[in-house]
Amino acid sequence: MKQGDLIRRVVFKEAITIELDKIYPIQPIDELKYSVQYFIGDEEQKLYMGSYYANRLIVKSATEIDLDIHLGIGYLSELASEWRELFVTDGIWQGGDGLFSFNIENGNDQFDQVSINKTLMVFGDTFVGRYDPLTQKRLQPHLMPNNSIAYLDEGKLEFRINKGLAGNVLAFYNMTEELDYKGPIARNLITYNQETRSVGYLSAYHPNSIDLVFDLNKERTITDIEFYNYYSQESDELAKRGFKDIKIFGSNDSNNWTLIKKASLEMASFIGFKQIVKIEKNYRYFKVECNATNGIGNHNDKSYHEGLFGLQSVKFFSDKRQFKDIDIKANTILHRERENAWIWLQDGVVINDNLYFLPLTVTEDQTQPEGLQFKVLGVSLFKTPIENGEINTDKTYQKMSPLYVVDNGSTYFYGAGIMPNTKQAGALKPDGYVYIYGYKTTLGLRELIVARVLAEDFENFDEWMYFDGSDYQYDILKSHPILGHISCEMSVSQILEGRNKGKYIACFTYDVNTKYLSIAIGDTPCGPFTEPQKIYRTLEHDIYKSTTYTYNAKAHPHLSNSKKILVSYNTNTYDFDHNMSHRLIYGPRFIYLNEIEE
Repeated sequence: MKQGDLIRRVVFKEAITIELDKIYPIQPIDELKYSVQYFIGDEEQKLYMGSYYANRLIVKSATEIDLDIHLGIGYLSELASEWRELFVTDGIWQGGDGLFSFNIENGNDQFDQVSINKTLMVFGDTFVGRYDPLTQKRLQPHLMPNNSIAYLDEGKLEFRINKGLAGNVLAFYNMTEELDYKGPIARNLITYNQETRSVGYLSAYHPNSIDLVFDLNKERTITDIEFYNYYSQESDELAKRGFKDIKIFGSNDSNNWTLIKKASLEMASFIGFKQIVKIEKNYRYFKVECNATNGIGNHNDKSYHEGLFGLQSVKFFSDKRQFKDIDIKANTILHRERENAWIWLQDGVVINDNLYFLPLTVTEDQTQPEGLQFKVLGVSLFKTPIENGEINTDKTYQKMSPLYVVDNGSTYFYGAGIMPNTKQAGALKPDGYVYIYGYKTTLGLRELIVARVLAEDFENFDEWMYFDGSDYQYDILKSHPILGHISCEMSVSQILEGRNKGKYIACFTYDVNTKYLSIAIGDTPCGPFTEPQKIYRTLEHDIYKSTTYTYNAKAHPHLSNSKKILVSYNTNTYDFDHNMSHRLIYGPRFIYLNEIEE
C-alpha cells in the first residue's frame, strides 16, 4: 500500500465512531473541518512520526459530510501465515516459546540479505509429544524440556529434540553441575547481588587450612580489596565466625605465589560492615589464606568455640572501578546442595565461529501464581562452537555473569536482545561493538537499558560498559533507561533502506504480555528512541479465550527486508489444562511490518 491510499469513506452528520479492521497509520484529517480523535482500543493516540496509529476514530462535524480516511506514513501489519504454518507440525515437536533466530552460515544479522542458506532457530520451553488430530488435545505423556532447536534450510524447518543415552528427552542446554549449587559456598563472595549478600561463605568445621583463590581472568591492577566480614541477622554471636588474621598472595599462573600483605579483619557489627585493604599490585590471581586456628583465624572465644570460618563478600577495585567477572575456588566448605535450576535462553550472537547465549538461570517458586511459579537466580554465559554448519552443544562452555543485580528496589537484567554492530554481522557502519539490551524493573515497570562490548571481549564481563544516559561506563547500577514499556524479549535492528534508513527499530510487546506489539525508532543503538507506538493487536486471546496471552515480540532481521520486517511473538496460557486442551495455543506467531510506500 502507498501513502494516501483510501482506507475508508464514510458519510455522516454531526458525529460518528468509525471502527477499522486493524491498526493503521492514518494521514492526519483536517482539524479545521472536523473534530477528530484517534484511538487504539480505548486509548487516545498522539501524532507519531507524521501519522496517527488507530483502529477507531471519533469524528464530529457541524454539517453532513463525506469523509475520506487515507493511509499515512509508517508501518502496516500483515499476517505472515506462511511462517506460522512452518511451526504447526505433525511430529513430536509441538510448540515452543522464546524463539530466537541466527544466521549460523556467516553471522550476518542485518536486513536485506539476498539469500540465507541455513538459519538456527532456538526455543525456550518446548512441548514434546502427540495429539489427537480430531480434537487437537495433547495426549499423555507430554514432555516439556526447557529448550529445543530447529534448522531452517531452503524453506524447510527441521526440528531437533535432544535425547539421552536411553532415548529420554532432554534439553540441549542445562546448567552444569558445578554452577548449580547453593548454600554457604565460596561463589557467594563474588556474586554481587543484593539477594545473595546475606548468605556468605562458611568453611567446614575445624578445617586444616582455609584458602580462597580468586581468578580475575586476566592480569589486573588492584589498588584495594574490600572485605565484608561474616554476619548473620539471626544472632550477633554468629559474627564470631568472621575471618580475623589473613594473608593475601598474588600470582599470574596460580602456582607461584607472592605474599602481598598480612591483615587482621575486625568482627562485623552489621551486614554491610566493610574493611579496605590497600594492595597496589598487578596480578591475575589473588589468594586469601586464613589462619585455621580458632580465635586467631576467626573471632571465636571461650564463650563461642564453634570452629567455623566465614566471610560475607570480597570486592576487587582499581581505584573506583570494581571487577566482577571473577571465578573462585575454596579448599573447604561447610555444605552445598543442588539448586536444581534450569535455564531460559535469552538472545544470542554469532562471533567468529561461536554462538553465545546469555540465558536466565531459573528455579521453582511455588509461592507465585500458576503459570508464573519460578524465580530468576541470575544470568549465565553459554558459548557453543559452530561446526560444519550446526552448533555442537556437547562442547558448550559455561560461566556465571554479573548481569543480574537487585539493588534498592530495582532489578537489572541483560540479554533480552543483542545487536552486533560488527563487520561480520554486516553492519552499515560497523564500530566493532556488540550492543546488549536488558531491562530495569521497578515496581513492575520494565524499561530498556543497554550495554556494549567489543566483540573480541564478549566473554570478559569486566570489559562491558553500560550506557548511563550520556556515555558508557563500567557500573551496571548506572544503567539509564532509554525506552519504557518493553518486554522481556525484544529486538533492536538497524534499518538499511527506506524512510528510516540508518536509524534503529526496536520491536517488542507493550508491557511484556499484552495484546499489543509496539515499535520505537532510535537515532543510535542507545537512542534517543521515540515513545513506544502500538502497531498491532494480537488475535489469539479472542480465538482461544480463557487465560490465553501473547508476549515477547521481536524482529528477525536476517530473515527480513528493511521495508517488510518479520516479527514473531509467543502465545501461551496461564492454565496448564487449557494448554493440554488445544495443541495450537502454545507456539510462535508471525506478522510482517510493511513500510508504507511514498
